Amino acid sequence: ELLIIKKKSEQCGLSMSDYVRSLSLNYTVKARLTEEEIEQYKLLIKYADNFRRITNLFKLGDTTGFKKLSIETAILFRNHLQKFK
Repeated sequence: ELLIIKKKSEQCGLSMSDYVRSLSLNYTVKARLTEEEIEQYKLLIKYADNFRRITNLFKLGDTTGFKKLSIETAILFRNHLQKFK
């Protein structure tokens, strides 16, 4: 049990006592992102920016629903990224 608590507290970037204290007080405890996850989210941010630019190109006219699809995709990316702020 001690090893499990130690590993989980390290994943959250907390000391073991802070981790146990947070859990006992019903605080939300989240694991930190790995380096690979951080790189993936940076890539998602670039994609979101590109979709935003594409959407701006279509503000004056809709070409076969591409504008709507671009906006929906950008919103999905934005909502997903908001979870990690």
